Amino acid sequence: MGACRQPVDEHALLRFCRSSVRDFPRECVSIDVEQFGHGQSNPTYKVVALNARKVPCATYVLRKKPPGTLLKSAHAVEREYAVIAALQRTNVPVPRALALCEDAGVLGEAFYIMSHVDGEIHLRPGMEKCGAGRRGATYRAMAQTLGALHSVKPGDVGLENFGRAERYSERQLERWAKQYEASVGPGVGVEPERSVIDLIAWLRANVPKSEISARLVHGDFRLDNLVLSRARGSDDANVKVLAVLDWELSTIGAPYADVAFNCLPYYLPAGIELYPTLNPEALPDGIPNERDYVDMWARASGLPDPLRSRDSATWPFYIALSLFRGAAILAGVRARAMQGNASSANAHDMGKLVDVFAKRALVVVKGVSVPRGVSELVRVDRSSIIGTIGFEPSSKAAVLLNKLKHFMHAHIYKAEEGLEAHAITSHRWSVSPIVESLKDSAKRAGLWNLWLPLDSAALLKIRPHSGEDPALFAGPGLTNLEYAHLAEVMGRSVWASEAFNCSAPDTGNMEVLLRYGTAAQQERWLRPLLTGEIRSCFAMTEPAVASSDATNIESAIVRDGDDYLLNGRKWWTSGACDPRCKVIIFMGKTARDDSGVAKHKQQSMVLCPMNARGVTVVRPLTVFGYDDAPHGHAEVTFTDVRVNAAESILLGEGRGFEIAQGRLGPGRLHHCMRLIGMGERALELASDRAKSRVAFGAPLARNGNVLQRLGQSRVTLDGARLLTLQAAHSLDVDGIKVARGAVAACKVAAPAAALAVIDTAIQIHGGGGVSQDTPLARLYAGARTLRLADGPDEVHLETIAKMEFRRSKL
Repeated sequence: MGACRQPVDEHALLRFCRSSVRDFPRECVSIDVEQFGHGQSNPTYKVVALNARKVPCATYVLRKKPPGTLLKSAHAVEREYAVIAALQRTNVPVPRALALCEDAGVLGEAFYIMSHVDGEIHLRPGMEKCGAGRRGATYRAMAQTLGALHSVKPGDVGLENFGRAERYSERQLERWAKQYEASVGPGVGVEPERSVIDLIAWLRANVPKSEISARLVHGDFRLDNLVLSRARGSDDANVKVLAVLDWELSTIGAPYADVAFNCLPYYLPAGIELYPTLNPEALPDGIPNERDYVDMWARASGLPDPLRSRDSATWPFYIALSLFRGAAILAGVRARAMQGNASSANAHDMGKLVDVFAKRALVVVKGVSVPRGVSELVRVDRSSIIGTIGFEPSSKAAVLLNKLKHFMHAHIYKAEEGLEAHAITSHRWSVSPIVESLKDSAKRAGLWNLWLPLDSAALLKIRPHSGEDPALFAGPGLTNLEYAHLAEVMGRSVWASEAFNCSAPDTGNMEVLLRYGTAAQQERWLRPLLTGEIRSCFAMTEPAVASSDATNIESAIVRDGDDYLLNGRKWWTSGACDPRCKVIIFMGKTARDDSGVAKHKQQSMVLCPMNARGVTVVRPLTVFGYDDAPHGHAEVTFTDVRVNAAESILLGEGRGFEIAQGRLGPGRLHHCMRLIGMGERALELASDRAKSRVAFGAPLARNGNVLQRLGQSRVTLDGARLLTLQAAHSLDVDGIKVARGAVAACKVAAPAAALAVIDTAIQIHGGGGVSQDTPLARLYAGARTLRLADGPDEVHLETIAKMEFRRSKL
């Protein structure tokens, strides 16, 4: 101990103790407070009560939250107090819980008071100053104490609501991943460690499908958090655990995670001064090896020994998760140190260990014989940055990019077979439960509304309601260039974008509401769209006219008192068949050709409820036989559909063409990058097929024609990607007017590139390529459609040519 690095108001503390601490000595007239040097998270103090003669009459321990802005759910001293108070009725040794103060006005932060337990604390797991008997007895007592904790049923001690037992490891992984992401990046001044990104990859892909849970877990159980009975000699084997300290991370969860964290000294490399370790090859006399120690715990807890699990990845997963958690905590310590409010003088040094922890975890898991290992995921990671020098993902986008890729592996690709099966059943016009499950998982993973533009916070006229997660309305705040990298990954599966609330036409419609909607329109329609409760459609294209020229639109929007009457026939209204579709953005003419109004000022957009009288879904249209249920591409008629003019008009009469152009800029880029993702998926499948398929006595990979086509596919894809990333960068820097040509160029190049590569992949797969046994046929249908959607090639090529003519006059 030493002088207080974060001093407390002793007078305020004394007043609190006198009024709130049970059996506080009446003779106490002053207190002496010293901060413990041990510990990195919640500042902890020794509080000595003194009488008038300055003689100690009682000793306590104070533990409080650190000052400054804190990460969500971190440093919850209230939870520490609750679990200590509950466990006093069990065989788990804890200090006496004496008083909790949640009033920040007393000491500036919440704190609690507990009894001071006098005993030994060993900071080094090797216990070098002790004899073999003392070491062995200590490790046995430690294993038995942890086993006793895991034997406690939360409901028996009033802690049934202390946490959620289901999906414990998955939730822990995402919690620490979010904490790590909040502790790095431009705002903190620290670049994300590549080792941590790779580790998160492996963990997300290998979360146990089922695990033993619903037990109390400490979360930070280690030797230096135990107060032991004092030794009468260096080799005194009469050891008792008097108290378990530091319950900040305690919850209801998986006991294996606790045991794995307790075993980290067996795994960390030697030479870390701030985190002493054990050398498994030369353990000090008396200290059991890892297998024997875990066996002692298993006998004490009555739970199965994880080292004897049939799944060879079980124990490595929990060890890697513990190491990752340590890395995330250390990253948080580093971030707080850079902000000047860390609770330890060693905080900067602790931050240097982030990479050490992550790399050690990768060493542990690389030897695990499972199909979803690090090497595979790292190989996939490289695919999206090939040929993008100068347009690489930012540090913020890189973190999201890796999280997204691993979500695709862990969830999306596995769901494709079930989604395809649902799409051909008689119930296909209902929403598959798989979709909603994927959406829930994406929300929990922080992969929701990734499309929201950088300026969305300034444009949003609504705020989350009570109980709504603010993260659903915020998005990560990406530029078009940053989001382009994510859109590519989502494009690898036709089912992916919806899972992240990033699918067309909803993203375009939400952007229209975000940029042009009133507060009332955002409240009614944008809010449920952002939270994923409803879907929408966009009614612009008409069968009777060439709708690539928006001025050809014939549907009418006619004023009738306070209302508009909508009349027209639309088709390719994507999403109109979906039972969740609740709102239509309808484009029609509010001025006739003979009205004298300029040609590009005759169109308007209005919001129309899907269930409005007069709206009729005539039929779903198919794309090469795919009806894309339950989404669908509908032919819809509007017959005297009445909507309130003031409530429904977007931006104002005559602004429809303007809105359409603003809507299509980012949307076209989203389509282009998804197309690149389609091509990458197809090329990956083609390469794997060429290596495994034998024809005429040799693998296809040795066929010169196959090699030529694969090589050309790579060149084609990289060229289209560069055009698209350049367009995204131009849109960010220059705006849509300047970037218009670049957007048009990539809108021509990306569909053509994807179609060429998918066609090659189909050819290499033979009959399987056009069947439902691969995603290639559906990818081809989608890519071919996108040569028409948002304007056919001819329109974009004409735009580019006109810009060339203007350029030649300069």
